[in-house]
Amino acid sequence: MRKPFSMKFATVNFLKFMLCVAIYTAAFMIAMAFTPFSQGFTEIYEKMNESQTPVSSLVAILPFIWNCFAAYFIIRHANIGGKKLFIRLLYVMFFVMYFMPQIWGAESANVHGVTMQDLLLIMIPGLFSLLATIPLMIKFFQNKNTFETIGERSKLNVKSTAIKIGLGGLVFAGAYIIFLLSVQRNFEEYRVFYADTAWMQAAHGENFAGLFPLLLIPFFRGVTNGFFVLPLLSIITKNKFVFITAICLVVIAPGLGNVAPSPLYPDTVRFLLMASMMGVPMLSGIFLGNVLWGKERECIAGDKKG
Repeated sequence: MRKPFSMKFATVNFLKFMLCVAIYTAAFMIAMAFTPFSQGFTEIYEKMNESQTPVSSLVAILPFIWNCFAAYFIIRHANIGGKKLFIRLLYVMFFVMYFMPQIWGAESANVHGVTMQDLLLIMIPGLFSLLATIPLMIKFFQNKNTFETIGERSKLNVKSTAIKIGLGGLVFAGAYIIFLLSVQRNFEEYRVFYADTAWMQAAHGENFAGLFPLLLIPFFRGVTNGFFVLPLLSIITKNKFVFITAICLVVIAPGLGNVAPSPLYPDTVRFLLMASMMGVPMLSGIFLGNVLWGKERECIAGDKKG
């Protein structure tokens, strides 16, 4: 008698999830239509829409499905709910998935044939879609049986946490540079595409001024990722594996945005970017999840289970 009920529950949850994906996608598209992009970017976006096929349209919404699944996963394992969960989850997802990737990507905006303002404005549709979807997902999927009070959580040691986030930045920078020098730089199409950037010139030993973006930008990307995922410590408090998984789902999301064909760069460049923007943050996320959780938190979680 249990099986039919479980099947019905799973089906209802799936339909609710797909409704959230539809709302997320519609909110993003509506916001894109009203955001004041430049004429050049608007023409590129319209050209991309005109060339869409049913298959490419499905591929194009994969990032939205991923983002919704990340929110679903965190909400299902959250130990808080309501406004506290909404504010913290919105903070994590907006800043990691939209704000910082566009800030760091703006440095190479001219290479992609768009303005820095265009890249920064993409944050608006991202924020609008999160605002439209997260409250509904909390209503649909929050686990009311796992709430606990904020006061029961261990407080973060500021100095220790800052050191851990800094180490996460070093891991991010190290993985990024290794991947750039050992993989990306070996593809001529990638080298040619970014030939005019200071960091690519530095990678070839041609422009020492480019060492600053080559070394420091990935370091600060790792640091900002670590800082902006901190609220997950107060959302997920009982399971280290779940906490690490939640971090990885969020930090990988920007890379998945390159899964669909784009007129901004050739396919080879796009695939290499996607590999870098998913693989490097995942390694950094696994490291961050382990060090941020810590032995003390592991003991607390173990005591609660017992």
